[in-house]
Amino acid sequence: MRKPLLFAALLLTLAACKGKPDEASPTIDFGAGDGFSHFDASARPNGTQDPTDWTSDATWNEQEKALFPKTSFDLNGAQRTALFMYANVYPNPGATALYRVEAFNRNNSITVGYSVKLVLVDKNYKVLMQQGPLSFPSGYAVALDYGQLGLQPTERYRLYYVLYDNDGLVCKGHGDVRYDK
Repeated sequence: MRKPLLFAALLLTLAACKGKPDEASPTIDFGAGDGFSHFDASARPNGTQDPTDWTSDATWNEQEKALFPKTSFDLNGAQRTALFMYANVYPNPGATALYRVEAFNRNNSITVGYSVKLVLVDKNYKVLMQQGPLSFPSGYAVALDYGQLGLQPTERYRLYYVLYDNDGLVCKGHGDVRYDK
């Protein structure tokens, strides 16, 4: 009687030590429904919207923070979202898209005021594209060609962005995108 109980206890102990599958290979939860915000070619919302996309993310997990390893400020630190206007990708879904970010131009300056870093990942946090730091006075846009980036049609991906200036973090967030031909 003791041997089967010891064996069962040993198996339970080993199973507990293994950890959760999510810890070993984390995946992104895109959320309910389509899991991304729809925008037409003029950047107007034209379908379901994901309220977690294109806003300020309060805290990031370890996988998300690891996407920006050379950042000189705390990615989970205080954000100055009053300087942030918006960020989005349009059209979404699409075959090509435009990522756009806008921040308030302080004192009508034409000198560089902000920088942004972008990282596009698949559902397993595999990095598919990195850009930045890209510097600009108040607005920046970059074209994305999903086919050239090796994305698969109808799959969802996540674009992380970090907006900052000489004083540190302004805003960080994400937006989910889908490649459709």
